[in-house]
Amino acid sequence: MSIVQKIVKRVRDGTLREIERETRWIYRHTRAYRKAVLMYVLLGLLSTGLSMLSALASKELVNSIVLLGTDGYGGKRIAAIGIGVALLGGLGIALSAFINRYGAKINLRVSNELRAEVFDMFLRTDWESLQQYHSGDLLSRINTDVTTVANSVLGWLPTLLIKLAQFITSLTVILCYDPTMALIALITAPITLLAAKPFVSKMRFMNKEMRNVNSDMIAFHEEALQNAQSIKAFNLVDSFSDRLRGVQTRYYNTALRFNRFSVFNSSLLSTAGLIVSYLCLGWGAYRLWRGKIDFGTMVLFIQLAGYLSSSLSSLIKLVPSAIECTVSAQRIMTIFDLPREKLEGLEAVEALRKTDFSLHLADLRFSYQSGALVLDGINLTVAPREMIAIVGPSGSGKTTLFRILLALLRPTGGTAELISGELRVPLSPATRSLFSYVPQDNVIFSGTIADTLRLVRPSATDEEIYAALEVACADGFVKALPKGIYSTLQERGSSLSVGQNQRLAIARAVLADAPILLLDEVTSALDMETEQQVLQNIAALPNKTCIISTHRPSVLSLCDRIYRIRDAHLTQLSKEESCKF
Repeated sequence: MSIVQKIVKRVRDGTLREIERETRWIYRHTRAYRKAVLMYVLLGLLSTGLSMLSALASKELVNSIVLLGTDGYGGKRIAAIGIGVALLGGLGIALSAFINRYGAKINLRVSNELRAEVFDMFLRTDWESLQQYHSGDLLSRINTDVTTVANSVLGWLPTLLIKLAQFITSLTVILCYDPTMALIALITAPITLLAAKPFVSKMRFMNKEMRNVNSDMIAFHEEALQNAQSIKAFNLVDSFSDRLRGVQTRYYNTALRFNRFSVFNSSLLSTAGLIVSYLCLGWGAYRLWRGKIDFGTMVLFIQLAGYLSSSLSSLIKLVPSAIECTVSAQRIMTIFDLPREKLEGLEAVEALRKTDFSLHLADLRFSYQSGALVLDGINLTVAPREMIAIVGPSGSGKTTLFRILLALLRPTGGTAELISGELRVPLSPATRSLFSYVPQDNVIFSGTIADTLRLVRPSATDEEIYAALEVACADGFVKALPKGIYSTLQERGSSLSVGQNQRLAIARAVLADAPILLLDEVTSALDMETEQQVLQNIAALPNKTCIISTHRPSVLSLCDRIYRIRDAHLTQLSKEESCKF
């Protein structure tokens, strides 16, 4: 095997192969900005060219001052070259400012687009698969990791090309004046890159560890803030403060290890750039002392040595930068690799919407990924406009059954279909629009009451919103608010009582006007009189099928049929049995 083949094999194996795959993913997902990135590179190359011209002009200016003096023609030449140097410097400053502004726009656009793509992926990913990640970890990925990847679009390949061009141009100019100095600078570069190679795997491991502990920190903060009320109510403030210190200690120790490694690595690699600069400066001084070069050439060498040092330093720093962005890309790719929900059969769903259809479950079975059997042999048919109740102790599988109806979970066996005549449509994300869902935790979003209700039906008028509120027995307290439906809700509806939030959640489901209404323990915070009135209002809605999960016997009298889930099985209860429940 030749040396070239060995190098190629080494690049494509192990860590470097992962980096290559992740780099391809980054540029595949930012392909739309290739022209903008190319323009950024061209501007950077133009800036490099201006720097070289400025260095050459400075050389001529120094020689003119030394050799020609300030009288007569010499003075005019000095003035002309001086003006040229000043103009080149001013143009360089203006171009640098434009490049920074242009780069900021590209970064923001790429960041927004990639963040929107990742956010959309989160929402369209299979729900059960996504549950293995803490929401704080997902926040870290969509913010920190996306920002890192977006910055790499201009901070990795474009910088590589620009700094490589600066290095080669500086080296070429030096070569024209002094081949020995060019050889000194050229020999140092491969030595530096070879010295950096052993750190790649360690650096990648440290970046992953730092990203994970950062995610844990964000997850802790998010969970604590979301449950601040419970933490206070259970007198757990001191306990959570102690837990925070533990998380902070782990973060502190990991960050210090990462910092120590980064400082050592950066110092070691940056030494090479300094060596290049000193060697070039020393050799130039020696040549000047021996009378082999003039003062202008010495000034040129000093500037070019600085360019060589800075460009080589920038190229070296691209190594940890590239590793950081590929680690972030890998964390995002992990989510992209999860199974997506598929919206199929939309035409069949729309056809069902125009008919009276029934819900049919046959020998339905479900187990979570942990292997626990939750539902086994479930058989259920719900006819149009029926109201049925599903009862059972907590943890028996009522909410799991609702999640299957909403296609958040896929059955592990049996069938779940919507049937109208010969038309049979399996439950899927596409059929979700045929259901209105009110969960146990009364999800209320920030904004006005009108905002949170219009989420399910943006075109709803104020009159339609108040009609839905009336069904949920929520119109009274909403009208009593200073701004009515345009009153602002605090986060998670904390400005209202639990019962008021329940009624708003019911009103939102009613406003959605889907054929099937799923109510999951949604009257638990209502008094018996309000509960009866709400359910009677729902029962009076035209063309509405309703499935209720409940613990409260008072609900059962309004239902056509009652089922109980126990030991993973579903059985229908008689009137006598339901009275004893």
